[in-house]
Amino acid sequence: MRDKAKVSKLGHTLRKNGRAYAFCYAMVAFAVIQFAVFYVWININSIVMAFQQYTGNAADGTELYQWSFFQFDRLFREFSLPASQIAVAIRNTFLYFGAGVALVFICFFFSYFLYKKVWGYRFFRIIFYLPSIINAVVWVTVYRDLIQKYGPIYELLESWFGYELPALLSNVATATPTIIAFTVWTGLGVNMILYLGAMNRLPQEVIEAGELDGISWWREMFSIVLPMIWPTVSTTLILQCTQLFNSSGPILLFGTAGIPAGSYDTTTISYWIFSATQAGNDLNFPAAMGLFFTLISFPIVLFIRWFFNKIDPDVEY
Repeated sequence: MRDKAKVSKLGHTLRKNGRAYAFCYAMVAFAVIQFAVFYVWININSIVMAFQQYTGNAADGTELYQWSFFQFDRLFREFSLPASQIAVAIRNTFLYFGAGVALVFICFFFSYFLYKKVWGYRFFRIIFYLPSIINAVVWVTVYRDLIQKYGPIYELLESWFGYELPALLSNVATATPTIIAFTVWTGLGVNMILYLGAMNRLPQEVIEAGELDGISWWREMFSIVLPMIWPTVSTTLILQCTQLFNSSGPILLFGTAGIPAGSYDTTTISYWIFSATQAGNDLNFPAAMGLFFTLISFPIVLFIRWFFNKIDPDVEY
């Protein structure tokens, strides 16, 4: 009887565990299917499309393609034209990327002074974090209203200095720098949270020893704080470098407001690929373009990661 009870209890446990495992596998299967369809299959299909050239339609209307490097040859020919749309997109992408790298150090600078609890630091902390918790569409609307003609900044400059602010977003020469300024303004919050968290973990004995030696804030910032939180800073720099050819501002949001932010002179690589796929006329060329820049950025990111680790190995506090 005792053996039968043990066998019955074991069977009940197996059935219970089987139902639990089945539920877990069902939940995981949904995520795996999504990953396989919307990431693996889409990317494999994009790679295949990059090596195909449209040759015409069959009698039944089916599109015919042949294997070719035509799309890459077309891409290199675009590179050779300094005024081509691809060349302009690359130039603007590097401008956004440079602003992103500069933003890392700007965030570190402001984070340090918040860490030192300067006068009004609570107020400034809210101001810096605010853009990260409010919808981007709202901030685009606010930013556009601030700098437009007869807006608050326009009226302020005209009344104080007699200077009439030009139409920044409707001029292709100033639209990209204006949007870059917006990305810097709204991009402070996330990195500042990371840096403040890293600074608050620093051993206070080290900071106090520097204060007893009479070092200035600037010396403390660059000789003590920066080296000790370098793993956090280098991680954000590496993440920024992964966006080397994907760097872009909210061009689509500004473009929907009727300004030329999505025009020829203000486009970026990612926005150009988005526009080309939205048009749907020629998907092979943007597929080749995406594959090309992915293959270039991969070794660059690996080298940058190796370089940062050589500068200062990972240290945790």
